[in-house]
Amino acid sequence: MPRPGKGKTPAPRPRRVAQPSELPHAPESRPERACDVLVIGAGAAGLFAALSARGALDAKGEVTPIPKGAPDVVLLNNEPRLGLKILVSGGSRCNLTNARVDQDDYESDAPHVVKRQLRGFTAHAARRFFEARGCKTYEEPLGKVFPRSDDAREVLRVLLDEVLRAGVPLIAPAEVQALEPPAGPGEPWLARLSAGEPWRAKRVVLATGGKSLPKTGSRGFGLGALSRLGHEVREPIPALTPLEFAAGPLSGLAGLTVPVVLTLGPQDSPAEQWAGKKFKPDARAAGSLLVTHHGATGPAPFDVSGPAGRALREGSGLGLRGDFWSLTLDEGPWVAFLGLDKAPGASLRPGDAPRPPSRELFFAQAEPLLARRERELGTALAQRLPRSLARGLLSAVGLDPALPIKQLNTRQREQLYRALCQAELRVTGSGGYAKAEVTSGGVLLAELTPKELESRLQPGLFCCGEVVNVTGRLGGFNFQWAWSSGFAAGRAAAASLAGAGSAK
Repeated sequence: MPRPGKGKTPAPRPRRVAQPSELPHAPESRPERACDVLVIGAGAAGLFAALSARGALDAKGEVTPIPKGAPDVVLLNNEPRLGLKILVSGGSRCNLTNARVDQDDYESDAPHVVKRQLRGFTAHAARRFFEARGCKTYEEPLGKVFPRSDDAREVLRVLLDEVLRAGVPLIAPAEVQALEPPAGPGEPWLARLSAGEPWRAKRVVLATGGKSLPKTGSRGFGLGALSRLGHEVREPIPALTPLEFAAGPLSGLAGLTVPVVLTLGPQDSPAEQWAGKKFKPDARAAGSLLVTHHGATGPAPFDVSGPAGRALREGSGLGLRGDFWSLTLDEGPWVAFLGLDKAPGASLRPGDAPRPPSRELFFAQAEPLLARRERELGTALAQRLPRSLARGLLSAVGLDPALPIKQLNTRQREQLYRALCQAELRVTGSGGYAKAEVTSGGVLLAELTPKELESRLQPGLFCCGEVVNVTGRLGGFNFQWAWSSGFAAGRAAAASLAGAGSAK
């Protein structure tokens, strides 16, 4: 659905978001702190897990009555304010899913499990969930889905209204400091809080997120808890975050937005290998890039930031190269977006991102620009690239933008090819967790059951959302993972109480 234009009837203003004190069952009303299912973390995944465990939604996202005998579910949130990451996401608009989602949009240790989870609660079901509850949506180019109101508060309002309808107590602040497994058969899990009596629960859903945007309450508790419980946790690093570059072709160009294909691969591999059909990059993203004073931000840098940051930390010998040529072509995969006033806020699908052209193909494509041999090189390239970018790319490889095309020798033609199609971008760091939208890393999917996301080491413990080693690219994919995995974990926790869980 396209975004409403001017003159359309404005979307209704979202109702005020409920606060913890307005949600049911304040802790003082309970004779003891015990429940059937304890959900730790009331972000996107945790809220969905709680609703799923209570039977408040089905796999199609439809409104459903709470079944008789539904489990007693309690939500704990370490921050007094609710849904902070939801409220700040997408520039406070909340990119709640994408029109097309599959396992190729994610980095994980088990793509087949991601595929299974995405099929269990689809992007269509997520959209239907919000639409059926009064939150109408629209699509942007490349599939990003937003509420028509462009207000993230409406997304949070729908979720909290459903929590209220489902009769799920949401207690905040309630910071869990330790999670202890059952002491024996029939014994409960124990969640020790920083203040007050511990909570006892037959099942626990861990939805505490990672470390990204710590101001929203993401402190990495769940990652440490899983490690202490014996799980292998892939080292967390910031992802979907700006990149920092050493001095190079983009220096002095802050504020410039251009399309680019970024490829991460072995630094010392020759150019022809990077352009080869058999080359398998460690990461690749084709989208817009906004140059900053210290590096770059935007969809393409965001989508390679996790793997690039991990490569930098591990000293793995990987390098980042930028193809500033392929997306400028009239017949290229970016042609539909070349004339837009504002670049799309997402990258092309992974399978649509082109590899760098070979030398032969590049010079065949560039021939119309280079045909007038008396022209200066920089002037010729400015027909297709911003003049400042062309100058920066050429200067970085030692080419004078004022060099007449007819004077290009064999070595300089090689430099021209590398400058435009495989420009060296030396990553020195990133925006860190303070600017990261997600955390890359988490408990390995291999250590969770593929359908239920239940711990293979600690039965009765279910994991979902960012605490799991699944990282989506920019464009609503991480929220979709939160909805899909939260739905699966909550439903499985409830089913296991009734003895209806499938065999592990």
